[in-house]
Parts: sequence; structure tokens; C-alpha cells
Amino acid sequence: MLYVLHGDQPESARKKLTELKAAVKNREVREIDGKHIDPTSLVVALESSSLFGTDVCVIIEGFISSAKKREKAFASTLSKILDASSSADIILYEEKEIDKTTLAKLGSAASVFLFKTPVILFQFLDSLRPGNAKTTLAYFSDTVAHEAAEVVFVLIVRRVRQLIQLADHITPDGLQSWQAGRLTAQARHFTIEQLVAMHEELLAIDIAIKTGATPFTLAQLLEQFIIKL
Repeated sequence: MLYVLHGDQPESARKKLTELKAAVKNREVREIDGKHIDPTSLVVALESSSLFGTDVCVIIEGFISSAKKREKAFASTLSKILDASSSADIILYEEKEIDKTTLAKLGSAASVFLFKTPVILFQFLDSLRPGNAKTTLAYFSDTVAHEAAEVVFVLIVRRVRQLIQLADHITPDGLQSWQAGRLTAQARHFTIEQLVAMHEELLAIDIAIKTGATPFTLAQLLEQFIIKL
């Protein structure tokens, strides 16, 4: 069976990946770095049986998104994966959304899971700035109605870290030029000291939740965090 997990929301995708691993707990799990895939290693992983006589589950991460770097080998490697998926469980994991043309090459038998960040969540993250609490709280309320507070928390932390880097004239890895431009404009609403203080407060929230040192839920703590901006 072939499973495809893709999209720009890695937190939810990783959760699904964990669920799939748990579902095949009686099988040997083999993980392959798809960005630097070796044909020989791939064949060995796909075709050899487990030392314990059990079936195997092969997880290949980043294979499709790095296809342009090895266009000649991509088709033949993909063919091997598709052939092997008829007798083994194979999971293709991508932290980007796969285009429809490429998905079509995987065949109709593939189980595809798309984890895409809702537009409202981007609007919420972009609204984070001093003096904008009312608007940000409205976006936050709509966001947590559809997304777990834990996912929102992780994305806030990532955004604050990106803003700190940009405020220090460092472009975070993985940002397109248009994204860096938009976030740089957002970073100008803060001083570097404010951003560092925000990061420290988020760390305190994380510790409080994990240690049970607060009577508030994560969503309530995030509301308090927003009001203080």
C-alpha cells in the first residue's frame, strides 16, 4: 500500500505519520532520506525481508520535492516504489504540497493525505504586532475553532523565531523572497528586545503546560499572550 503525506503543515503531517507507524507496529520500519536516495539502498530496503520474518514498512522522506535535482533518475526510482507498494507498505512524506501532475503519476490506488495551513491561520500569524490585539484575538478565535491550540502554538513560536532572525538581518531557511519581504515588514513593528521577550514568554507557557503549573488551558494562555502585545 502506498501512502502519501504532504503539505505545509508539518505538525499535523508528523502526527499522521506517527499514527501510521503505530498501525504497522508488528512490521519492521525502515526510513530512507529521499533527498539523497541511493538506488541500490532503495532496492534493498524495498525488496529484502525483515530479519525477523515480518513484513516491512518503508518511509521515504523528501523524495518527490527533491526530484528536480535528479530528473533522470526520478522516473525509474518512482517506478520501483510503485511496483513495491503492491506488496509492502510505503509512506512518502513531503513537507511541501505536491502538485496535481505529480500526484497523478502515483496512481489512483495511493492513499493521499494533504495537510495544508488554513488561510485564517496565516492571517492570524500576520496580524501579530503591538497595538493590534483586538484584530489578532478575532483571528485567533476563528483559528482555534478549526485547529488545535497546540498546532497554533508551534506556528506562533516558529513565526517569532523567524521575526527575530529577520530583525537581525538573517533570512530564515525555507522562506521564499516574497515571504521574507512580508515578514521583514512585520518584524519592523517590534524591537529585537520585544521579540526576544515574546520568545521567552512562549517558552514559559510551554513549560507551564507540560509541568501542569498553570490552571489555564493553552488556548487561554495564548489569549493572554496576545493581549500583552
